[in-house]
Amino acid sequence: MSSLASLLLTKAVTPVIANTSQSFSLEQLLALAKLWRAEYQYLENKPLALIYTDSAAFCVGLLAFDGLCSDLFLCSTELAESIENSCSRLTIDINSPPKQAYSQTRSAADASATSGKLKAPPDTRETVTRWWLASSGTSGQPKWFAHTLTSLTLNTKYSNTLSELKWANCYQAYRYAGLQVLLQVLISGATLVDDTTHDLIARLQQYAKAKVNAISATPSMWRQMLMTNQLQRVPLKRITLGGEIADQPLLDKLSELYPQASIRHIYASTEAGVGFVVKDKLAGFPVSWLQQGMSNAQLAIDEKQHLRIKPKHELDAQLDTLIDDEGYLDTQDIVQADGDRVHFLGRASGVINVGGNKVPPEKVESVILSVKGVSQAKVYGQPNSVLGNLVVADILIEPNQDWGNISRTVRAQCKLMLQRFEIPVKLRQIDSLVMCPTGKLSRSDDHV
Repeated sequence: MSSLASLLLTKAVTPVIANTSQSFSLEQLLALAKLWRAEYQYLENKPLALIYTDSAAFCVGLLAFDGLCSDLFLCSTELAESIENSCSRLTIDINSPPKQAYSQTRSAADASATSGKLKAPPDTRETVTRWWLASSGTSGQPKWFAHTLTSLTLNTKYSNTLSELKWANCYQAYRYAGLQVLLQVLISGATLVDDTTHDLIARLQQYAKAKVNAISATPSMWRQMLMTNQLQRVPLKRITLGGEIADQPLLDKLSELYPQASIRHIYASTEAGVGFVVKDKLAGFPVSWLQQGMSNAQLAIDEKQHLRIKPKHELDAQLDTLIDDEGYLDTQDIVQADGDRVHFLGRASGVINVGGNKVPPEKVESVILSVKGVSQAKVYGQPNSVLGNLVVADILIEPNQDWGNISRTVRAQCKLMLQRFEIPVKLRQIDSLVMCPTGKLSRSDDHV
């Protein structure tokens, strides 16, 4: 495999990327990519920052420059500022092909777009482009991690069933999760419905109108969609969760709303790629996977209760300090084996120190979210002169629920399921929670 365009030609698939006013076939995307590659041939074996605007334009850029450039930095306008100035920057305008190349190659491009015979951009070299993706951290400088097309497509599948899916675009494709959805659409020959409006209700109405039947989103995004009472209008067959802990109450709500749908949560990171996929609609993963491993990775738990993972693909050299002698990467995710299941408790970097005791906020949130009537929750530490921090929780409740009853039930549930130092000293009813651009719950100090 030398490039994305070559891979798609071997698959002989017919993906479509559609927005509210246009749709683009693979033929059209490849023809446009040919024009852009011809215009920017001088980027051969040089790095390029490809700036995202929408899925179709971004796809043209990937098809044009994978296999030509030495490095592709996938980014937004803001992320491009963190890349060295020596790296070229390019934003693709899908409705305005480069004029010079267009005039020189118009006949050939038109012919390829109308003949029904797919043609990739000229690809006579064997350049293996490194794809760079930024971590999802919200503070400090972003960290860039390198992947190859091979490692990024390890978990993409093709089947007749998958080719019939219509995916919503909930992530921007310069992020790992968004890129996985885009590559899955391209390689399986599915359709991507690209709606970039920030109005969630309008987006769900568009999804229903377009008959979207597959959505990949973070658990926080799924909770927001459930709160709109519009989600049930979208005829979902495939539901994917990733990026945060998928708790059992949320999996149960989605399963109740879509009893026939395939529901899966994916363990993946920008740094290490996809680790494993859980398909049994239960939180966590089977403890037996620690012994037998998965198709793409071996799993282990270390003495600090951190999940360690040993993927089959080569990891970025920047991760060397987190990899042990046996090749296992410390994911920094705290887990706990309980019976036949391993459950996620939270991130090691986010624990709250309460008098020397460490409290993963996600563990407390999972208990609060198990209370009927709670829609969303955020747990954080409040500075305390004696104990260092105290545990506090911000809570959203469903419409027409009584806060007095909910708060009493939450306190009772916390006393039953948590240790004393883990129990929130304060519960606060709020109207909304801040989300990161990645779709994850913001864990900054800006508590709403």
